[in-house]
Amino acid sequence: MAILKFYKRNQLVPIQIGIILTFMLMPLWYRFPGMRLFGMGDFSVFYSAGFLIFWPMLWTVVWWLLSGFAGIKSVWQNKIIRLWIITCLFFAGWVLLSWVWSYKREDYPSVAVSAAVPFILAMMFAITLVCVRIPMRWVGTALIIGLVWNSVLASTQVALQSQTGLAFLGEFPVNPASSGTVVVQAEGIRWLRPYGLLPHPNMLAGFLVVALLAAFVWVLTWQRRLWPFAVGVFTFGLWAFLLTFSRSAWLGFGIGLALILLLTIRKWWGNRKLMLRFAGMVAVMAVTATVFFIVYRPFLAARAGIGGESVELRSTSDRIVYNQIAFTAIQQSPILGTGIGNFPWYAAKYLATETDFDLKGQPVHNIYLSAWSELGIIGLGLFICIIGLTLLLGFKNVANAQSATTTLYYAGAFGAVAAFLLIGLFDHYTWTIIQFQAAFWGVMAVAVQPLLSETNERPLSVML
Repeated sequence: MAILKFYKRNQLVPIQIGIILTFMLMPLWYRFPGMRLFGMGDFSVFYSAGFLIFWPMLWTVVWWLLSGFAGIKSVWQNKIIRLWIITCLFFAGWVLLSWVWSYKREDYPSVAVSAAVPFILAMMFAITLVCVRIPMRWVGTALIIGLVWNSVLASTQVALQSQTGLAFLGEFPVNPASSGTVVVQAEGIRWLRPYGLLPHPNMLAGFLVVALLAAFVWVLTWQRRLWPFAVGVFTFGLWAFLLTFSRSAWLGFGIGLALILLLTIRKWWGNRKLMLRFAGMVAVMAVTATVFFIVYRPFLAARAGIGGESVELRSTSDRIVYNQIAFTAIQQSPILGTGIGNFPWYAAKYLATETDFDLKGQPVHNIYLSAWSELGIIGLGLFICIIGLTLLLGFKNVANAQSATTTLYYAGAFGAVAAFLLIGLFDHYTWTIIQFQAAFWGVMAVAVQPLLSETNERPLSVML
């Protein structure tokens, strides 16, 4: 009886631990060794279970179920949140159901299931987060910790122009001279773009976008004398972010930052302290960007398409090819799609039989085309509906928050969602990769979760 009473008093603690661990593990690709021995190899049903991040997500959802769906009664009273949850559940059901008509259902039926499992788990994680309503400063702290160590790692990889020796944590071996390594090329120089502990620099940039937006809010809400330290952390993170040379992430960061400024203007306009901090941060970003431009001007010109570097031309042309294949798949099955996770197989067959391109089957680099080509117009409609409800709820939370701190927190979450939505026009990782499925649905849940009392949303400086 004593144990049961203790659990009832602290039943949210395991859930909260799982949420924080999930956010902390988002920039980590680490897979448990030997997973193939347990049926968790490539294209098997349980492939996603080999990733470390899978387990805190599962832990979070399981403990929420054991708690009797803690918080569901409270959030269910909000009609828009109720509709958001119901739509998420319908979407999860449609994702799983797509196995029935999936492109490879006869030869490799596990393709759809292995793709559906992490996707649905990420949505359930988001629903759990909305119901439990973890304080946003905790999420911000987890993201800022990730920003610090990823900035150190990224800067070191660029300085060494190679990996740093962290293979035991999942770091990929990289060599700028190798054709398989992602680089930016200018004037005959192949310059390594940092990977962090992820398989592509664009993914590292995607995480840094969200972490930087959290750090931006942190700087604005810092209440102690160590404010210059917070600015230094942000500046260092910004420099590492620029080193990724990810154009879509740069655009995403810009739109996220602009939305934070616009959504909170009523709170900081006329507030001398906040206006000075906003001005100071804008100046810091301008100086950092200017120095970066001076140092890396040839590579920036190449990324802008000046000079016709083959690396950049190939990147653009490949995306166009996969977009065209996606439209072909949509024309063939506009209602149902190819099934979750099946587009790369469809693309591989199309490339082999209909073209002479030297390309392999990959996801289309656009999450909206991914939704339509894999889940049909019904899946796309549900996905767009969830996004619309997220933006509506996020905007309402920003508008209804009373204190400047809480307003900034929700504006930061709203900006992060918008950043991912823009990045989704050019990259697929928020649709296909478990770490960023968790990130995408996680930040949507943070933006959606109902307002906590103002006393529970203290500045991030309280946590750091």
